[in-house]
Amino acid sequence: MTTRREVVSGLSGWTLPAHVDLLWRWPPVSAPFAEAETSASRGTVHGNLNLVTQDGLIREVTGQGGYRF
Repeated sequence: MTTRREVVSGLSGWTLPAHVDLLWRWPPVSAPFAEAETSASRGTVHGNLNLVTQDGLIREVTGQGGYRF
C-alpha cells in the first residue's frame, strides 16, 4: 500500500499535500469540505482525490463515484 509521503513525493504544488494531510486528520471527508478547508478549486480537489484513490491511499465510500472519500 502506498504511504501518504510517497503520494506527494516528487509532485509540485501545495494542494495535494494539503489534501492528503486533511484526509489524515478528517476521515471521511467530502469534496466540498476539502474545498472549504484548503481554498482549492473544485476541479483541483476532485483531481487530487482521484489521484490518491488510484494510488490506493483512500477509497470512495458512498458508492456515488467521487463525493465522499
